Amino acid sequence: MSDGGDHTYGALVAELACLVRLAHDALRGATAALADPAGDADAVPAAERALAELRSRIEEDAAGALDGRAGAVVAVHVGTEAETLGRLAQRLLEAVWARREREPVAGRLWLPLAGIAEAALELVAGAADVLESASPEGVADVLTALHEVGQRQRLLYELLLRENGTDLVDVTDLVLLSCCYQQCADRAGAIVRHSLLFSNSAV
Repeated sequence: MSDGGDHTYGALVAELACLVRLAHDALRGATAALADPAGDADAVPAAERALAELRSRIEEDAAGALDGRAGAVVAVHVGTEAETLGRLAQRLLEAVWARREREPVAGRLWLPLAGIAEAALELVAGAADVLESASPEGVADVLTALHEVGQRQRLLYELLLRENGTDLVDVTDLVLLSCCYQQCADRAGAIVRHSLLFSNSAV
């Protein structure tokens, strides 16, 4: 692969965007199962399938030779972020299984977490789009939305600190899950921060 090969570089970027979308699919399935463990019976299997494909494709990409500095930089950077998103999806799936023996979290506490999850998943999906488009507007949108995730997380924590009667296991789980989604948002931000550099380096 050469730095000047626009077609080859574009194919690489499309493949990396696909990895991010697979991570998004895994995160979305795990999130659906967390929200309603008895609802969507296919949520966990769908998440596991997406996660398995993500891992397989990351291994295939890592085994391929990358000829060219731009290709190496974008592949290693985005591949690392996609791999981290996959680990976060796995953590969410583990939380699904761990919470199956517990009563659902009260709606007034779950709704703020659901908002954090929705915002984080939108950021991951947006990062895949921005990676392909290298749109300055798209970069700005994703980075601006990162602030919203932090604000939602703060509101959840304020609520938890006021709720004296909430089970401490539920409090711990909600904080851990919110941290997981916040890390997903951060990984999306890390991808888009460099997307313009990747695009400019390929020409």
